[in-house]
Amino acid sequence: MKPGEQPPDRRFARLLLDYDDTRRRFSETTVPLLCTTTESQTFRTAVSGAIVGGIVLNAISGSRHTVEQPDQHGASETGANTMIHIQLTGESTLEQDGRAATVRAGDITAYTAARPFLLDHGGESLIVRIPHRALPVPASTVDDVVAVRFERERPLVGIVHPLGVQLGRTAHRLEGGAGRRLVESAVGMLGAVVVETLQDRESGASASQLDQVIEYIEVNLSRPDLSVAEIARANFMSVRKLHALFGAHDSTVAAWVRLRRLERCRRDLADSEFAALRIGEVAARWGFKDAAHFSRLFTGRYAMSPREFRASVAGVAARGRVAGPRADPPLVAVPL
Repeated sequence: MKPGEQPPDRRFARLLLDYDDTRRRFSETTVPLLCTTTESQTFRTAVSGAIVGGIVLNAISGSRHTVEQPDQHGASETGANTMIHIQLTGESTLEQDGRAATVRAGDITAYTAARPFLLDHGGESLIVRIPHRALPVPASTVDDVVAVRFERERPLVGIVHPLGVQLGRTAHRLEGGAGRRLVESAVGMLGAVVVETLQDRESGASASQLDQVIEYIEVNLSRPDLSVAEIARANFMSVRKLHALFGAHDSTVAAWVRLRRLERCRRDLADSEFAALRIGEVAARWGFKDAAHFSRLFTGRYAMSPREFRASVAGVAARGRVAGPRADPPLVAVPL
């Protein structure tokens, strides 16, 4: 797969695995994972899920087991992933970066696939793998909340949990543009949960300000005249303060606006609902006035032109319709 190519959508219904099969599948992921259990003779785990628009959803239940990534694995921004663990029943414990979070039914936690982690998994969970580029918060903010328990008592967590339960039960049936939009909405909510948790930690004041600014940008992305000065003024801060806010997360205001616009265009180019729109019209929907300039930015970001990207997605969809669903697709659970 090319660097900027959209992963093919894929769904798989309930797979019931014994210990040897589970351990083999984990060892064959992009970065090998170690799987251990104290219940090897009676071990059974069930996995179902989907890849939708590059987002991976995996519902996992069954025997208690530990999954470990013991080594450091760096990744580029476009290749890095945030893992969101939603505990549906039972209890699990996550360890990363010297922290540990024990989560029970209704709780959420997060980790990154780029650094060592250990997940002692029990009960039933939904694990969502989100490329950093698709999460509507700067990637560096996630580092502040890995292996932190997002308590089920929090208002936003309380809203997300029932959605997680439903996604866990129906992920293997998500299809087409409607499925992608549902998953995108869930990702937006998970991003909000990350920010809400961050606001209660040491950097709470700046996190709150960043959240307000990002929300303003998201609402106004389609306006080509959106400016740094306007964003600062609308959020009652100086331009210097605004630049400092994004600088703390190794970004700039202009780079963030550009990234979010490109992601929205990328999403629309992959959506059959917008297949009748010309590429320039898709670009204009998200504030790009010059189609040629948009094409250069898109190609620089995703290593393929908008036209090539749209054709690759359409080709994958067509092949999937001809071939039909795979009977026993590879395990894409947990992180890579």
